[in-house]
Amino acid sequence: MKQVNGTPSNIFYDVNYDHYVVQYQGNIQEDLSRFPDYYATIINNRYAIVSVKKDIEINITSPFFPTIVYVKPAEMYTLQQISPIEATQVNFLQLNLPLSLTGRGVNVAILDSGIDYLSPEFMDANGQTRIELIWDMTIPSENSFNTNTPHFGTVFSKEKIQDAINASREGKSPYDIVPTQDTLGHGTSMAGIIGASGKNPNLKGIAPECNFVVIKLIEDFSFEAQFDIEIPVFNVTVIFAALEFLNRYALSFFKPMAICFPLGTNLGSHDGNDIVSQYIDSISSNTGIVVITGAGNERAESEHTSGIIPETGVNKEIEIDVSPEQKDLWVEIWSDAPNILSVDIVSPSGENTGPIRALINVTETYTFLFEKTSMKINFYTPEENSGNELIRIRIYKLQPGIWRIRIIGEYILDGNFNAWIPQSGITVGGTRLMPSDIYGTLTNPGNTAFIITAAAYNQNNNNILNYSGVGFTGNNRIGITVAAGGVNAVTVAPNNSTTVVNGTSVSAAVVSGACALLLQWGIVDGNDPTMYSQTIKTYLARGTTKRAGDIYPNPQWGYGMLNILAMFQNMR
Repeated sequence: MKQVNGTPSNIFYDVNYDHYVVQYQGNIQEDLSRFPDYYATIINNRYAIVSVKKDIEINITSPFFPTIVYVKPAEMYTLQQISPIEATQVNFLQLNLPLSLTGRGVNVAILDSGIDYLSPEFMDANGQTRIELIWDMTIPSENSFNTNTPHFGTVFSKEKIQDAINASREGKSPYDIVPTQDTLGHGTSMAGIIGASGKNPNLKGIAPECNFVVIKLIEDFSFEAQFDIEIPVFNVTVIFAALEFLNRYALSFFKPMAICFPLGTNLGSHDGNDIVSQYIDSISSNTGIVVITGAGNERAESEHTSGIIPETGVNKEIEIDVSPEQKDLWVEIWSDAPNILSVDIVSPSGENTGPIRALINVTETYTFLFEKTSMKINFYTPEENSGNELIRIRIYKLQPGIWRIRIIGEYILDGNFNAWIPQSGITVGGTRLMPSDIYGTLTNPGNTAFIITAAAYNQNNNNILNYSGVGFTGNNRIGITVAAGGVNAVTVAPNNSTTVVNGTSVSAAVVSGACALLLQWGIVDGNDPTMYSQTIKTYLARGTTKRAGDIYPNPQWGYGMLNILAMFQNMR
C-alpha cells in the first residue's frame, strides 16, 4: 500500500478531506494528477482510496476519470456493543485433555479501538507479550510513504512492545517507546474474551495461548464533525486498508488467522454483493483465514423497513419519525433488479418535492421552503456491484416531525424494496422508520457469504436478545451462522482492571476464540490442513445446541447455540 507522490502526509487526519474507496484499472495516479485536490492512496492493484476536499463529490463521470470503474458511496461503521464465555462449555477444553486446544500457533486479529499491551493477560507465562504487532492508524508516521509499511499510522513490532513493557517494569514510561493506548477499552475487552491468559482465573479467555495482531482504527473526523456524531465512526476506507494489511500479513507469515471484526453498518445492499463483502469473500477463500463479525445491535431500533410495490404507477409510503436531536440523516432504499423506483418526499408541513425520477449519475437537490431542510438524492440504476437499484437520500438541517417518502413504481417485476437509516449513534434521539421490519436488521458485513456471523443470546435463560440483528428469509440468505452468549461477561479493561460487557461484540469474540481453536486443531496440529472459512462454518454448525420447537437454520439463531465441546465431540 502506498500514497501517490504529492499526497499530503496528514490527509487522513485532516477534517477538510473526505475519503472514498474506488475500484480502478490502469494508472490512477496519473489520472488524478490532472485535477487539484484529488489524491490517491493505493490499497492494491484493484482498489484505492481517493481523498478530496470536503464538499467535492466524486463519481465516475464528473470529472471523468478513465481509470475509475466504481466509486463506493460513503459508508460508516460503528463498534458493536460488548460478553460471556461459560455458556460455550469451553472450560473443558482448557483443561489437560488430549486435545489440549488453547489457540497455540494461531494469530487473532482485532479491528477495534486498540489494546492495553501492558495488561499481563496478554502475556505468556514468562511475561513476554503475545501481541505480534499493533498498527495504530491514529499516530502519524514519518515513514508514511515507505511502500514496505502501511500508508498511514504507525506499526509497533513485537520487539518494540516488549521493550515498552520492560521499561514499565523498570519504572520508566512505556509510552515513550510505544505511545499507543486503548482509550475506549472496547478492543481490550474483546481481546480479553478471546484470549486472556488467565493470570486472573476469572478472566481466562477462549484461546489463552493465541497471539494477537491489533489494528487501532482511525475515526472519520470529517464525518463526525460534519454530522456532530458523539460516538466513534469509521469510514469504509480504513476498513479496506486494515483488511488488505491483514491479508498480506497472514499470507507472508504462513500462520492461520482469525480476524475479529466487531463493527457494523446499516448502509449497503445487505445481500452480500457490495465491494466490502466481495473483498472479505476473496480473502476468506484462502486456507487458514477466517473473518468473524457480530449480528449488530439494531433489531429493536426501527431502522429498517420493507414493502412491495404491486405494479407500475402504484406508490407506497414509508415514514421517518425524526427526533429534535437528529440534525442530518441518510436514507438508503434498495430494490431488486430489474425494478425501477422513484420517490416523492413530503415534509412535516406538507410541502413535497414532487416525483423525482431515476436518472443515472445525476445528483438531484431540493430545499424545503418552510423547514429550510435541504437534501441530495442519488439514483444508482443499477448499483454497479449488486445490479440492484439504490436510491440514496441525504438530508441536512432536519426539522423534527413525520417525514414521508412515497416510493413510486416506474418499472415493476416483483416490486420488493428495503429501506435503512444508519445504525444507533448516527441515528439519535429515537429517530425511526415506520412501519419497521426486524428482518434485515443484521448489520453489514454480516450478510457476506463467507463471513462467520454471530448472534447474541442470554445464556442464563436461552432467549435471543431483543437487540441482536436478524437476517433475511426472503432471499434464502439466513445470514447468522451461530448464536453465542452475550450478557454480563467479566473481561479485561485498560489499566489492569476488569469490566462487565454485553452485546453482539461479545458473541463475535466468543466465536472468534472458537475459530482460533479450530484453526489450531486443523492447521497447526495437522488434522485438517486445508481448512478455510466454509469448512469452519460447517464445524461450527455441527457444534450447536438447539432449542425444542425451533426450526434450524433460522435468521435469529442460525444453526443454534454454539457449544465448543460438542463441536469437537461431533468430529469423531
